[in-house]
Amino acid sequence: MDYPPGFPALLRSRKRTGPPRRVWFFRQHFFLEEECVRACRKLGLEVREWQVGEEWDAPGFSQFLSGLLEFQPDFLCCINHIGFDKAGRLTELLRESELPAAVWYVDNPDFIIKAYPQNVSPWVYLFVWDRHYLKDLDAMGFSHLAYLPLATDPQLFRPYRTPPSWKFGEMDTAFVGSTWTQRVQQQLARFRDEPGKLAVIEDAARVFITSPAYKARDELAAIYGEFSELSLQEQIDLEAAVLWRASQLHRLERVIPLTRMGLQVYGDRAWEEFLSPRAAYGGPINYNRELPAFYQCVAVNLNVTSLQMKDGLNQRVFDVPAAGSFLLTDFKEALREFFDPEEVATYRDLEEAREKLEYFQKHPEARRALAARARERVLAQHTFLHRVQTMMERLSAEFF
Repeated sequence: MDYPPGFPALLRSRKRTGPPRRVWFFRQHFFLEEECVRACRKLGLEVREWQVGEEWDAPGFSQFLSGLLEFQPDFLCCINHIGFDKAGRLTELLRESELPAAVWYVDNPDFIIKAYPQNVSPWVYLFVWDRHYLKDLDAMGFSHLAYLPLATDPQLFRPYRTPPSWKFGEMDTAFVGSTWTQRVQQQLARFRDEPGKLAVIEDAARVFITSPAYKARDELAAIYGEFSELSLQEQIDLEAAVLWRASQLHRLERVIPLTRMGLQVYGDRAWEEFLSPRAAYGGPINYNRELPAFYQCVAVNLNVTSLQMKDGLNQRVFDVPAAGSFLLTDFKEALREFFDPEEVATYRDLEEAREKLEYFQKHPEARRALAARARERVLAQHTFLHRVQTMMERLSAEFF
């Protein structure tokens, strides 16, 4: 990833004055990219989309440099540091060129950036969907940090005049989500020849489910005495395995018992291995093409949040109300920041989930009233347009 010595100075010389108007957006067919690009364009920004692979090659980087000179972006943008190399060469280029970047983390940043301090830079503004990660990123040395929760795209998630019950049927209650089986298998595969560590992962995962700790490091340190002696990358890999295994167990422990009340489950095929009866599994649902309509065919949509955001909010909290539908979600303190009590229905444990499911199935008026209030709130404050506006305000205050 080499660039000519005079390239940063040339890029600096072409900088425009005034507010940012052009954004270079790294893409990797990842969650939320399309929504962010649409929001940027609605705000009047000119967007250059650039597909990146897992690693840069010389021809691709050369084309990228040529594109920067031709397009002259005011800043770069991406999700989860997509497009940045581990060695920090792109970060170095941005610093020398005085070209800012906005990075929105929607997954645990520790697993992505913690082992690569070369990517710390005052020209990179980090936004995180869960405020609990700000402290560690600050400790890494990032000077520009902001809390930016998830949102919804009302262009996708909107009420239909007639919900397509002909396609999905009409359901009393349903859950749409992953078992995370593929991710768990990928993490555990790193330790396939280390049965001792696999046992530690399982034990730590079960403890982490009910632990007040936000990260699994404490559980690992208590269970595995040699944890502190591992390299940073080995610690990260072990913690990631614990987190995703714990999230999987937590979700299964919430969802499976509720299928006895008629809960229908949609998501990856691995659900068939866990559900009994298997008739409770309805199949996969495409996020963009099917999910907005699907939510409207369900009386009570259930949410079970990943443990990587023990107090963060996932997409369902915003998508379901935007579609005009009703959501029953696991309680998070962060909900108080975004919704009034009469705008959100929550549960704290499995027994309360059962009670609330039964109650709201029998009270359609209460469902409709709450869903209407929640939708009004989401459209007024929690769309991707709002989030990108916040991002632009932060960038403008710091760099323009």
